[in-house]
Amino acid sequence: MSIDHDLGAELRALPDGEFFALLAREVANRESMSSVRDALLSLVASGPTLSASIASAVPAHAVTESIARARIETTARQAIFEHPHLEASDVADVLRSRDSNRRSPASRLRERGDIVGYEIGGRYLYPSFQFDSATAKVRPVVAEINQLLNAKHDPWGVSSWWISPSGWLQGGQSPADLAAEGGQDDRIRDIAHDLMAD
Repeated sequence: MSIDHDLGAELRALPDGEFFALLAREVANRESMSSVRDALLSLVASGPTLSASIASAVPAHAVTESIARARIETTARQAIFEHPHLEASDVADVLRSRDSNRRSPASRLRERGDIVGYEIGGRYLYPSFQFDSATAKVRPVVAEINQLLNAKHDPWGVSSWWISPSGWLQGGQSPADLAAEGGQDDRIRDIAHDLMAD
C-alpha cells in the first residue's frame, strides 16, 4: 500500500506537535499497535529534537509515564529471556507430534490461548516451563491459567506473571516454578485468581 502523494505532503507540512498528536491518536486507536504503542510513542516523544515541539501536544506526565512504562517493559522482557524457551519445532518434539508441519502444534496451542508464545525476529518462542516432557503435553494448569489471564492477547504480560517471583511464595519462587514442580495446581490457581481480583 502506498500513501497518496497529497496525504504525504499534508503530513509533512504539519508542525511537529500536530504530527505527533495525530500519530499518538492513530496509534492509540489501532488494536494491532497495542503491543508497541507505549514504546513507539515514548521513543518519538523522547527525541531531543522533538521535545519542545510536542510539549503542547502531549502532557509532560504522559511522556514521563510512557517512558517509565517502556523501561519497565524492557526490564520485564529481559527477565523473561533469562528463562529457557523453545522454538515451534522444539514444541512439536516435546509434544511428540506427528504433524508434518513442525510449527502447527505450537501455533494451534498459541492461537487457542493455551500457551504463551511471542514473535521475535520472525519466529515464535515459547517458555519451556509450559510443557511436561514426561507426559508430552502442555501442563493442564498452565493452559487453564493462560486462558484465564488471556495469554493470546497479552503474551508478554502473562509470561512475566509466570516467571516473576510471587509475593505469595517464599524464596523468590514464581508460578512457573510451581508448575514445573507439579502438585501445586491449587496454589497456582489461587495466585492467578488473586491477580484477577486486583
